[in-house]
Amino acid sequence: MEIIITYDIPSKHREFKERMISLGYKDSIPGTRNCKIIYFPNTTLYHSNKTADTARDEAQVIARELGVPLERCVSTIWSNWAAVCGEQFK
Repeated sequence: MEIIITYDIPSKHREFKERMISLGYKDSIPGTRNCKIIYFPNTTLYHSNKTADTARDEAQVIARELGVPLERCVSTIWSNWAAVCGEQFK
């Protein structure tokens, strides 16, 4: 199932995101009619075939390994959505 996960950590943002991306998470996906590409907010990632529980658990493990607290985290099924396309991160 497709999921998105959003999280807050106080530091090591780049390292955290790189570790999640190495597990197959993405910070953008192909869009539809209105958006060629949907760029997610900075601390939101997408995965095409994980459960919400797995995404949360993997985020907890990575945060612990990096020695940063996972202050907030929500993962949910990606289904009925609407988006502002956004721009690629620089």
